Amino acid sequence: MKKLLLLLLFPLLGFGQHNFSIIKSNLVWEKVFPGTVTPEEMMKQIKLTGKCQYVDFNYNVLDFSISYTPDDLKRYGYRNLPDPSFLSQGGICTGMIEFKEGRYKVTVFKLECYDPVDGIIIYPINNYVLKDGEMRDSNRYDRSLSYYDQYFSFIFDKMAEGKTW
Repeated sequence: MKKLLLLLLFPLLGFGQHNFSIIKSNLVWEKVFPGTVTPEEMMKQIKLTGKCQYVDFNYNVLDFSISYTPDDLKRYGYRNLPDPSFLSQGGICTGMIEFKEGRYKVTVFKLECYDPVDGIIIYPINNYVLKDGEMRDSNRYDRSLSYYDQYFSFIFDKMAEGKTW
């Protein structure tokens, strides 16, 4: 019985563990990855995802904009009904990658979703997840951010040598 109880609690321990923070009333995802990767390699990796809206390299910073769909988040646990509606149509994220010797930092500073009603208008995720500049107190929102966290980690983690996208 104790083992069953532990197995049921184990998935809940991951919620609330993500790389999001609130900076000046804005939801920001930031993660430092170890490894040496060139801006050109990262540009290629972003383009190979098929999600690239924009990517450019200037002054040691790689700027990008990539789209995402609900299918991209499903591999990390997203399901339509128990999760917030802002995940249902996908959206666009915008950010930058800074490079230093032996590591690189990815920052997503603009995370937007398509309107769940018409799928055309774009809204910032902040409108749904933040209230008065603070994170809403709900497991649903923590769970949603964990989907994004895992997705971004997958997209921006340097691919092992010899592996293809």
